[in-house]
Amino acid sequence: MATPRSELSRDIEITGTMRFQGELIFEGKFHGDLIQGNSLIVGEHAEVHAKSIVVDNLTSAGLVEGDAKVGTRCHLKETAHLQGSLKTFRLAMDDGATFTGGLEISKPANIGVSPKKAG
Repeated sequence: MATPRSELSRDIEITGTMRFQGELIFEGKFHGDLIQGNSLIVGEHAEVHAKSIVVDNLTSAGLVEGDAKVGTRCHLKETAHLQGSLKTFRLAMDDGATFTGGLEISKPANIGVSPKKAG
């Protein structure tokens, strides 16, 4: 079964809460409390102003402002601007991307730290 893929164009403006499944390509403007879903792709001209962003993957080429919890991977492309706190497992930033705020990179829950063996 294919992963659902949705696209919201530049003429879309959403206020409130946005929940989605699969992959969402977002080119518009969002102002609100929560964005929650699987894979969020923020376009170059998009603006996202959210108190909380909770996604598995975030790829951004636009403006994202808020506290983001990204379960797997966050990729900031060269035109991206991220303002706020970011908690993620992996972070990739292209030259030109900007990030302002707190950063916490954590390991996934299923990876343990093995004790060192005495030698």
